[in-house]
Amino acid sequence: MCDEQAQQENALISAQNHGTILVMVAWFLACLLAICAVARVIARYRSGHLRHLSSTDDVIIIAASIFALGSTVITSTAVDSGFRKKNCLLSNGDLEQIQLKLFVTTILFVLTVSLTKSSVLLFLYHLADNTVRRASVLVISILVLLWTIAVLAGMVFQCELPTPWMVWTGKCIPLIPFWMIATIFDIVLEIAVIVLCAHRVWTLRESCRQKTLATLLLSMRFILVAASVVRLVYLQQAYDRNGDPAFDSIPYAVATQGQTTLAVLVVCSLCLKPYARFETSGSQASKHKPRHSKNWSGSITIGGTPYESYKSFPTSITREPLFTIQASMSQPNSPAASRHSLNHDILLPNIPVPTRSAKRPPRPPPPSEEQRPDLSMFTRNTTIRQPPVVTRLVALQEKESTNGLKARSQV
Repeated sequence: MCDEQAQQENALISAQNHGTILVMVAWFLACLLAICAVARVIARYRSGHLRHLSSTDDVIIIAASIFALGSTVITSTAVDSGFRKKNCLLSNGDLEQIQLKLFVTTILFVLTVSLTKSSVLLFLYHLADNTVRRASVLVISILVLLWTIAVLAGMVFQCELPTPWMVWTGKCIPLIPFWMIATIFDIVLEIAVIVLCAHRVWTLRESCRQKTLATLLLSMRFILVAASVVRLVYLQQAYDRNGDPAFDSIPYAVATQGQTTLAVLVVCSLCLKPYARFETSGSQASKHKPRHSKNWSGSITIGGTPYESYKSFPTSITREPLFTIQASMSQPNSPAASRHSLNHDILLPNIPVPTRSAKRPPRPPPPSEEQRPDLSMFTRNTTIRQPPVVTRLVALQEKESTNGLKARSQV
């Protein structure tokens, strides 16, 4: 029962006013978000192991932080407009202002959740080392983009124009099934991102301790899944026209604000040492790949540019006169040479080559014998060596003894 006299001016939380709970939770998370975002940016430019990260990730995190902080500010102004009281304490102008501010807050929520998923997918794309993994990341990215476009388009046309924010008092589509489908699809995408992260982490060549620590940090994303489940539980109260949505949707708003802020906080954790080490190792592995690699189409790449192998060229034999082939060899830039080139992209150097004369020069006379070099050292002459003359001493002694006997006999 609504009783205006029972309201106390100095009471922050009462039976008919729960807006202070939302403001306290929102600003606590906003302060934590601001600290983490600033620390992330400072660590990015002052730490040596984070300088390899792309600047696109910094832009995504800064944009998501701005959207999350803007959502907190607009939620606080909605509480000031009466987004905490029962309908009997609100005027039609207050209800319209509350619905408009919650509409803007919901848009910022969708953009923040999408950007945080994009940051994680960009991280996974840098870690991907083959075409299949990059294709899976691109598929999830396209699904996130389609989810964002579908939800934003549904919000624009959810109620009768030109006031699409009149979700409580206007003529609208069934909002509970719409947001139920959108939230379930968001949970599926979040689980897909978690599975991709876990699979990529455990396929890296790192120690089991590093992988376990990275998985524990990765499990923080299940908080976002839990926040989405809480939003599903309180979805009926937030969009029930027959109830008191301005008062009963405080739990739904707290879960939404918590998911918006925690999504950015979890993304900021990617700058921690385990994830930074993984991305450094992934980038170094991609740099050390062989320069000549074969891609999926079967062609060979040199420095990232594919070219066809010799087998892909036709094997037809072209018969031409000898003087044509000699002319093409002496003049590489002639039409004859360019006609036989394997690829039109291959350009021969434009170096002037002296042309051959039609008449051959006369052959010089042979050199004389004096001018010829001595090649005797390179020729092999066969010589027969005879043994030396040997004088036998026995025969000489016998001859001397014979001569001595003759001399004695003569005496």
